Amino acid sequence: MIYGCLIKAVILILSGLLVKNNPYLIAGYNSLSNEEKEQINTDKLTQMTRNYLVSIGVGILIIGVSFYAFNVSEKIQLYLVCGSIICGITLLIIQSFKLNLIKS
Repeated sequence: MIYGCLIKAVILILSGLLVKNNPYLIAGYNSLSNEEKEQINTDKLTQMTRNYLVSIGVGILIIGVSFYAFNVSEKIQLYLVCGSIICGITLLIIQSFKLNLIKS
């Protein structure tokens, strides 16, 4: 299970670092028209997405290593890791709707 947590954490951290310079990696950004893309503040959007993905990745890494050290059952580890990923991504989506991304 520790390897699964490490892989998930690395994928989340790398995708968070990549999304800062490549906003087209964000779901739905490519489907926008050019006029809509110009209206969105991509700096805010990519910065927020990067921060959330990196923090979720670091959290998964800490959870995985600490549960492995304390010999927590793999079933509980799986539930908590998946639950924290789902909660983190849900918070990212909610925060992106609340954030005023339209350029002034």
